[in-house]
Amino acid sequence: MIKHALLIALALQLPTMKSAAQSSAKMDFHLRSFIARSEDPTRLVDIFIHGDKDAVTAAVKAHGGSVKSTLPKLVNARMPVGRIAQLALVEAVDRFEFSMERGEPLNDSMRVKTRVNWVHEGRAPLGQGYDGTGVVVGFIDSGLDLLHPDLRTADDQSRVYRYWDQVPGPNSASPAPFGYGTEWTQEELNSGGALPVEPPALYGHGTTVAGTAVGNGLANGRHKGVAPEADIIIVATNFSAPNWKSTVADGVAYIIQEAEAAGKPAVINASLGTYLGSHDGNDAAALFIEQLIQEQGGRVMVAAAGNSNALDPYHMQTEVTTDTTWTWFRYNPNSGLGFGAIFFEVWADAEDFDNVAFAIGADRQSPTFRYRGNTPFRTIDQVIGGTVTDTLYSPSGFRLGVVEYYAAERGDQYQLQVLMAMPDTVTYLYRFMTTGAGKFDVWSTGQYGTSSMVNTAPQIGVVPGAQHYVLPDRNKHMVDSWACLSDVITVANYCNEVSYVDYAGNTQTVPGTEEDISPASSAGPTRDERMKPDIAATGDITFTAAPLDAIQAIIDTQNGWKVDPGGMHIRNGGTSMASPVVAGAAALYLQRCPTATAQEIIDAVHRNARMDAFTGAVPNNYWGMGKLDAFNMLLNNAELQAVTTEICDGRSVEVSVPDGFSVVEWSDGSSGDLLLVAEAAEVSASLVSAAGCPVFSDTLAFAVIPSPDVPVIMVEGAMLTSSVGPSYQWYLDGELLEGENGQEIEATISGTYTVEIVGPNGCATISEGVDVIILGLSEDPVESLRVWPIPARDQLFVRFPQDLTGSGSLTIISSDGKVV
Repeated sequence: MIKHALLIALALQLPTMKSAAQSSAKMDFHLRSFIARSEDPTRLVDIFIHGDKDAVTAAVKAHGGSVKSTLPKLVNARMPVGRIAQLALVEAVDRFEFSMERGEPLNDSMRVKTRVNWVHEGRAPLGQGYDGTGVVVGFIDSGLDLLHPDLRTADDQSRVYRYWDQVPGPNSASPAPFGYGTEWTQEELNSGGALPVEPPALYGHGTTVAGTAVGNGLANGRHKGVAPEADIIIVATNFSAPNWKSTVADGVAYIIQEAEAAGKPAVINASLGTYLGSHDGNDAAALFIEQLIQEQGGRVMVAAAGNSNALDPYHMQTEVTTDTTWTWFRYNPNSGLGFGAIFFEVWADAEDFDNVAFAIGADRQSPTFRYRGNTPFRTIDQVIGGTVTDTLYSPSGFRLGVVEYYAAERGDQYQLQVLMAMPDTVTYLYRFMTTGAGKFDVWSTGQYGTSSMVNTAPQIGVVPGAQHYVLPDRNKHMVDSWACLSDVITVANYCNEVSYVDYAGNTQTVPGTEEDISPASSAGPTRDERMKPDIAATGDITFTAAPLDAIQAIIDTQNGWKVDPGGMHIRNGGTSMASPVVAGAAALYLQRCPTATAQEIIDAVHRNARMDAFTGAVPNNYWGMGKLDAFNMLLNNAELQAVTTEICDGRSVEVSVPDGFSVVEWSDGSSGDLLLVAEAAEVSASLVSAAGCPVFSDTLAFAVIPSPDVPVIMVEGAMLTSSVGPSYQWYLDGELLEGENGQEIEATISGTYTVEIVGPNGCATISEGVDVIILGLSEDPVESLRVWPIPARDQLFVRFPQDLTGSGSLTIISSDGKVV
């Protein structure tokens, strides 16, 4: 075992032994492993570098690399593998961000369920039909079958404006500034030369996705997509590329760059992703994409939420307390690092992890259970800035393994990597133990190259501390990075069809309930608890364009069980098919309003979503805001705002529009952002959005309801009495008198008294005011003598005490000295 551990330790060493410690402090375990396994030091690799952009850019170029894009404190570069360790020694380089996670490729009835057909028809009040004309829809996916008729024009020309295959290395046809892959223009695609081909191993994923969004149905008139006249840009991604998410960020930049050169708005569809990572949109790839989307209007990105809900739970959130909470991790003989290991990542906000202590423990499972001990507890401040190593020993002093921690601070978040390379005993279960105060999240599964968590609770009374075991769950199972951005529309999948007739005339059925969420559709929210997904659209089962040779192969060898009776379309599903439905709808929106911002489109999707018995109360972690309604999304009905639609007779109600809209004209012909309604009427408005897009309001029907008669106050001495009404509320000088809600009130303070009567329907009327003046006397010869005027009636009242006896006189003198 010692020999194996030594071999692993040597494998992780960097070539420059003298500076290894300084270099590795800026590299996580993914990058160290990749460099150690790279045989060609001249190989170019995509890498994110944190640090001042100008200083880092200069350092990258000085070390033989190139820069693709920058943010103020982040650089997206391509570097020779053999120069990365030297670059790490540059003071301007804070740290690298790199991942070995592989990318995962994640319609007739579809158009009905999402009301796309109504948009194509131009159903009132749209005024015209929309089909995506003048809009670019870009797909970052596995590629495209350029020969499928649904993706060509009526005169058999390619509809693809640009095609970038990211798989080849640098060559003369590599697009700038990216420096790799091969680009084809539309003219080159139509010239008859060598054409790019979608890799057969990916089962036509890219073609099926594109067909759902932009297929024009020319193959046989069936299964037309959502935006059939949109232009197409294809980015054929290299799913095996190291630091693959960097190439996706490049793909987004490329689509926007080419669409802008053509003078057209752009929609980017990403039916792909990775399931591990921080799930908060703060990773480097997401930050570059966010900057591009926010830069100006006419840009929007749509992403699949993922299809991992049917997998074993691989997310775990722990609320850390003074008890020692823990979760078991299994040894993975095929970790993504290239050797067997216990390996996982912890993600947390800094404020939630500063007071957390953590350790690794070991448990023997057979022949009998036995707890074998743990490493010393560490805190994050002991690990930040380098690699910390602890040795895990059994109570008898036997070494069980070496634990390495690497931590990075990313803004207000922490990333903690935990690695035990080739533990001495691979059959043990290893605990990640925490105590203190805070919380954190982990996404980890052997399926994606890390360590699986044990998802059955240990037996209390047998396993020490079993009552504090934290089980993994299926929350936050959605894909990482761009799908977690608030500026990206993330799409869940509900069942479009659950049975169909195939090419051979046989009825095929699939699991699920039509109109209900797909069993595999991944749930949100994000790590920082923002709502995701945003919306759900039809996914399982959707018929769409596919590579023609793949369709023919299924007909020839599998009796056409996945092929539509027309022989030109194939079934597909998942959030990969749901995402392009929304991307196509976004293209229709941009045709109507080319400068609309991503946020305006997202708001339109949210506000106009459909709810039904399947969605339940929304928002929620499976449906987001509900089901896509493309028709109402384009109408973008803004809800007029009024406190009530019942107007009390003689009163008025103020009607306004939501923030972000302005009024062109009210239904009564007036303009202005506010409308006062005083009579029965149906009120609507023609509006414009902040981007100048025409918007329809909803219609509010106002009704006038009767108000009670105006009350009259009768005065009898100091007593004020209201005419009869259903309820009363007295006021003095306009201020409500607490508790004075009877028909009578005794006036004891000078001022203007009014009474309000409220009817059963809530309408109220208020009386005219009665002025009461309580006169002060210089002397009070008799207790309880009261004098007060009623100016409205030109009267003066005097009340003598009932027990007054004898004779006397009362003289009243006005303020000017005259006897009244």
